[in-house]
Amino acid sequence: MLFRGAVARASVVAEHDGGSVRHLIQGRPPVRDARVTFHDINDDAITVADDVALVVGHFAATLGAQAWALTSTHAQGASRCLAAQGLDDVTGAALAQIADRLESGCGHHAPEPVWCDRVSTADPAAALVIPVQRTPGQPGTFVNLVFRSADEAARRAIEARCRHEWPSVSAYFRLWEAARLAQRRTAGVEAGLNLVAIGVVLLSGDGHVAFANETARHLMERHDGIREHRGQVQATDRADAAALSTAIGYVLAQGGADGATDRLPLLMLRREGGPPLVTSFAALPHGAGWDGSGDGDGALLFFVDPGLDIHQLAEPVCKLFRLSRVETELTCLLASGQTLAAAAQALHVKLGTARGYLKQVFVKTGSNRQVDLVRLIFSNLIRASTHDQPPRR
Repeated sequence: MLFRGAVARASVVAEHDGGSVRHLIQGRPPVRDARVTFHDINDDAITVADDVALVVGHFAATLGAQAWALTSTHAQGASRCLAAQGLDDVTGAALAQIADRLESGCGHHAPEPVWCDRVSTADPAAALVIPVQRTPGQPGTFVNLVFRSADEAARRAIEARCRHEWPSVSAYFRLWEAARLAQRRTAGVEAGLNLVAIGVVLLSGDGHVAFANETARHLMERHDGIREHRGQVQATDRADAAALSTAIGYVLAQGGADGATDRLPLLMLRREGGPPLVTSFAALPHGAGWDGSGDGDGALLFFVDPGLDIHQLAEPVCKLFRLSRVETELTCLLASGQTLAAAAQALHVKLGTARGYLKQVFVKTGSNRQVDLVRLIFSNLIRASTHDQPPRR
């Protein structure tokens, strides 16, 4: 760990004017106004856990700092103070702004700490600002240690202790950054699934609901073919309840076994109003763990309302099998529940011509019957976005 010497030290002056904090760094223009609320939370709803404050606080006490702050940059350029102890608002805001002026570094390059000789006009204390090595593309994080009295000899002693103590603190921050990244990724996936018109439910290895997108929640709340009972998904129709329970148990037992995807069930769950709810399944690989821990298996359930725009949902699947435009239209009509005669009428072709198109669809998809074709389309609705080649039959 290297420390920037006197030449690289930033002399920071903070001015308080009308409730806003203005910061000047020697040789640079003033930065924008900023108001900092201590113990605030990030815009991405990632809160600073108590253990972070304990780690930084212990590190600060070990080095003999009188105060500390954990600051962070942001994608939009607004710095913020994540946590602090022993600081007034002016000093804390000044430290938050220093994050805008420093580069935290990425990859395997070790970031370089820097001494700031004067943090604010209210307090002439010096601060040791240590950039935390971060994950590329993520906000930079800085550990700021404030010392009321630190001459050259004291700073050398502080730097020596810092070199000794920082590796363990840095290791903790790597885990912390990984947890923050995983939380952001999870939030992004959930937000994306909530935009999907298909109901998606993630089950844990014991069959309980770990996540359900808004479409699935809406179906369960209305008891529209499915419901949630004691944390598990059940069919509202008694005749379908046993079939769904058996299918879920079968899928969970597969755990992504070779060839299991070709044997996964497809159910039609009866509803009080409208066509049956089409239900397909996907088993998670062994050891994947629904929570990412690798400690268990799980499954995905997909619920499709045939009353939706089947064309919009099924067209990507048809493209995987390289169906022509008219073959795609015919397949979508059949998937929506129409008979071959009704589909021929909708396409303005003779029934015999429609049969010819259907034979070509069978050849391209490897299906033999109309019901098998519909099953294939619904089974591949979700996988269409991840496959670039037709599934092998």
